[in-house]
Amino acid sequence: MAYRMVYLRIQCRGYDPAGAGNTDLTAFKAESRQLFQEMGWTLQEGRNGVCDTVTKDRQDLYLHPASFSGVLDEANIPLLREQLSGAQTFQCCAVDCYEEYLDMSDEEYRNVLEARRDEIAAFILEQYRTKRSNLYIVDPVAEYVAEHFEVRRLCDKDRRNSCGRRFVSELVTQLLQEGRLVAAETDSGLGIRAATAKELRLDPRSEKQINGQITMIF
Repeated sequence: MAYRMVYLRIQCRGYDPAGAGNTDLTAFKAESRQLFQEMGWTLQEGRNGVCDTVTKDRQDLYLHPASFSGVLDEANIPLLREQLSGAQTFQCCAVDCYEEYLDMSDEEYRNVLEARRDEIAAFILEQYRTKRSNLYIVDPVAEYVAEHFEVRRLCDKDRRNSCGRRFVSELVTQLLQEGRLVAAETDSGLGIRAATAKELRLDPRSEKQINGQITMIF
């Protein structure tokens, strides 16, 4: 079963996307609510200018008058289009499918990341590499790395990716402990850089100093 981020492109009667005329979505809302509820979807009515949302099993759709967007089971798309084809206030004119979402637990996700640990570590070191040993990076590199290796999951559709962020943070901590990353206080706050070849041969810092820097970072 494959899930995708899907946009059902909608032409809605009474909707003016340019905002130059009068938009009346009363009929559209009434019909779309009725259609989806008859098809077994659960309706969450929008409030204060927010559009309705419908959910069914692991699927969800945000019912904007220009597109119905959300995560759908790919196998259900043809049937859904057929079921919506009789609508009077709108027409589904196209379907665009984007990234895939997997039905994956936190444990399974960590196993996937663990299998790529060396690759992710190398990527982290490359992001923290600087031209000189007195230059440090204060930008949130860990968040960028987590996003780069992110696996989109059905249970994490809000894209917080807390499992991936936690894994990367733990890996950065390990690289600091191993001396492959070096942390120091800068004018812009605490910064990190990749260790030089000389530093990799001999790390003179004490364990207490290293742990103190890690605490300040995370």
